Amino acid sequence: MNKGYVERFACAVRNWRARQLFKALRIYCRGAILDVGGWDFYLKVRNDPKIKFETWTNLESTENQLAKIENDPRYKTILGDGCKMALRDSSFDTVINIQVLEHVFEPIQMVKEIGRVLRPNGYAIFLIPGTSVLHMAPEHYYNFTRFWIKQAVKKANLSIVEFKPIGGLWNTTATHLFRFFFQSLRLEGYSTPDVKRNLFFYLFYPLMVIYAIVNIPINLFLGWGDLTEDANNFLVVAKKSTLD
Repeated sequence: MNKGYVERFACAVRNWRARQLFKALRIYCRGAILDVGGWDFYLKVRNDPKIKFETWTNLESTENQLAKIENDPRYKTILGDGCKMALRDSSFDTVINIQVLEHVFEPIQMVKEIGRVLRPNGYAIFLIPGTSVLHMAPEHYYNFTRFWIKQAVKKANLSIVEFKPIGGLWNTTATHLFRFFFQSLRLEGYSTPDVKRNLFFYLFYPLMVIYAIVNIPINLFLGWGDLTEDANNFLVVAKKSTLD
């Protein structure tokens, strides 16, 4: 199966489950926006009249990740390193970083760079995974706790305006059971050749499939009253002070 289609489907599920993200975008987006590593996220928001902006700049580390969008003067692309941006200080009103930090080997450096290019009184909007299953391997390095996130934002000279855990134990379990199918079938990005299966995997596989199918809806149902100590994702909105 094509990796691009799988990732797009996974992102669509993520966007539906992270509806609070779009609410935050409608509240805090304004002016010149920098989307660090957003891939084709602009396509999800450009026709939303409640998300206000003048320009949307997408920064990606490789050319094949840049969305090809024509006849939209508001949309720009930059090829570069999100941990060392070739951009002026205080050059964007809003910076967006949606489930990117786990794919960066030095995520604290990316957070600091976001703080640097953000204008005073501007907002940085993050969606950061806490319990994500392996994806986009081998470029998947971390999950994050709320404690790391708060310290990273502080080190970037930003102040947290909103901090919302999204999902928790039950939603995480449902997600892992769902992604079990991707991993067990060795879809690209969800497994690597060095991972071996033992005999019991093949013997128990039919039972595993039944277990996953039965328990995914049960866990999603229990997720309405989820435990958020280990959130599936964290939605973070941070503001840059006028005194930097």
